[in-house]
Amino acid sequence: MALALLARWFYAHGPAPVTQNRGGQAGVRVAFRRHPWACFFLVLLGFSQCKGGAGGNESAMNLLVRDGLGREVRLRGPAHRVVSLSPAMSESLCAVGCCQALILRDKWSDYPPEVQQRPAIAGFSPSPEAILAVHPDLVLLHFPPPALRLALDQSGVPWLGFAPTTLQQALGALKVVGQACGQPMRAEAIAAHLAARSQEIAERVRAEPQPTVFLEVDAGGGTRPYTVSRRAFGHDLLTLAGATNVFAQAGAAWFQVSVEALLAADPTWILLADADVPEQPQSIATLQNRAGFSALAAVRARRVAPLTTDWVSRPGPRMVLGQEQMARILHPIALAGLPSMTEEP
Repeated sequence: MALALLARWFYAHGPAPVTQNRGGQAGVRVAFRRHPWACFFLVLLGFSQCKGGAGGNESAMNLLVRDGLGREVRLRGPAHRVVSLSPAMSESLCAVGCCQALILRDKWSDYPPEVQQRPAIAGFSPSPEAILAVHPDLVLLHFPPPALRLALDQSGVPWLGFAPTTLQQALGALKVVGQACGQPMRAEAIAAHLAARSQEIAERVRAEPQPTVFLEVDAGGGTRPYTVSRRAFGHDLLTLAGATNVFAQAGAAWFQVSVEALLAADPTWILLADADVPEQPQSIATLQNRAGFSALAAVRARRVAPLTTDWVSRPGPRMVLGQEQMARILHPIALAGLPSMTEEP
């Protein structure tokens, strides 16, 4: 059994045979002219005009970029026909103003909302034939299945792979996407703004006591929930938000834990990254009904808080929102004077 959120986390770290479900759409929306999601960041950065479009006056021929897997990939020019098989990369593509270049997406790519107008295919087991049929000049993905990698390489279709385990790596991926679609300056500006915002939050909580936290990324049927170690980007968000991950030292990036292990860890807080998933959303009430969970000090003291799933389960530009959300829960006084990032419905 696998819920939508667990599938998202598996998706961020590699393919797994789990059920796919469309997630939420809440969050900061950034875009250019037709894409207000990226325009939000650019207005903050002083751009007087928000023009969409891959290429433009930032285009260059024969681009050489390096993806998150360390591969150097040569493009004939800025990509104008992009297939994205990663929700995080779809968000990054739109954040840098190249949303109109997206011609095919995985079915979890649902933000910003306009991407839902694009045709969608399966993300874990994508059809090489379906991808090649739309004649892309670039494919964005996480850990490509061997068959897809072979098909793209044999067909001469360039692809970029990304598997960020930190916010810094996610922002680096955003910059590479910007380079690939002809918007390097805009991508650099947005990444710099997000990095500065993250640093400001981290500095505000650095001197505060660091509470121990259990980050639940999936309920695991209610008996053995899933969480993350230092090998996953969720751990990086906890650290940047001024928290100590109680399972940081585990060997796997994501894994299940027993009630007994949770009782031994005795976290001060429980943060629920599965609070707004479409199927079986979790809350303090559901935790209280789980066998053994009412014995946890955090549950007894009601130190259980929901998180916005997509902010903390997708290694893309909205990760900073996830960091801020965590920090405001754990350190409300330290962040009291910091205005929240603007959100649009």
